[in-house]
Parts: sequence; structure tokens; C-alpha cells
Amino acid sequence: MERWIDAGPGPRMAHWWSAQGRTTKLAVAVAAVFTVASMLNLVSAGFGRITTNQAALPAVSSPPLTVAPTALTLESPPVDPGKNWVSTKMWQGSGNGETEAFTVAEHWRVDWIFNPVQPAGILQVFIYHSNGRLLMNLAANAQKSGSDTSFWAGAGTYFLKVSSSGGDWKIGVQDLR
Repeated sequence: MERWIDAGPGPRMAHWWSAQGRTTKLAVAVAAVFTVASMLNLVSAGFGRITTNQAALPAVSSPPLTVAPTALTLESPPVDPGKNWVSTKMWQGSGNGETEAFTVAEHWRVDWIFNPVQPAGILQVFIYHSNGRLLMNLAANAQKSGSDTSFWAGAGTYFLKVSSSGGDWKIGVQDLR
């Protein structure tokens, strides 16, 4: 065993190191520093993820979500001769905003009108589940003047987040009843 230790990699590395020139030694030292720094970065990133996930767990005292969000699907305009579109809510403004929660049946729609007062105006309307955490879909995305309607399948309680710059908007939600 002593023979293996004496002939092991230690003496060979020392001999190799002493035979190298100054530039090679400097390059190896810099590479070693970068390697150690990278490993420490990876370890700290993994540790940060572990502690972040632990901190992100809900508090024990918070009530669990009682209603699981259902899927919200963009659909073609539904045709049902026995039903009519009924206005649920309407909002208007300029700039960013958030609506109050509204409840709709299985088929509903978002109507919007956008009137930009500057060429770079934009309107985006996002549909969120009423729990406030789950983005369900994008109802409108406009960069020019106009109006349109998006039709949705998915009963539930939602609210809209409006992101707008450079124009006035009007948004309505209608339910098929």
C-alpha cells in the first residue's frame, strides 16, 4: 500500500506542475478559480431554490382554495336560438385598471372598443380567475383603433386586468342566458 501511495498521483502532479511554464501555471490557476466559483454559484442557486420553495408554501392558517378553477376556452360565437346575450358588467377608462369580480355561465363574451390618441397606443385585456393568482387567458390585444369580441366557454367567477397606454377603452362582459 505504501508503494501505491508513493507512486500515486501526488508525486506525479508535483513533478508535472514544476515542469510547467509560468503562463501554463497562471492559466490553470485561473481555470481553477472559475471552476470553484461556478460550483459555489450552482450550490447557492440550489440552496436558494430550496429555501424559496419552503418560504413559498402557504401558511398553515390560510384557508385552502375551495373551488378549483375550471378551464377557460376561446370558442366561436355560440348559437342557441333560445338564449340571448345579457350584459353582465361594463367598464371604461384609460391606462391600466382592474375590474371587480363577475360571475358568468358556461358561454360568455368580452366586447371591447379601443381609441388610441397616439400612434403607439396599446390595449391588452387579461382574464384572471377570481382567486387572483391564475391567469386564465388573453381577451384582447390591440395596437390600433377598433373593436372586437372574444367568446369564451367556462363558467366561473373572473376579473379582468386592463393594460393600456395611449388611448381610451371600453370593455363589456355579456353572458349567454
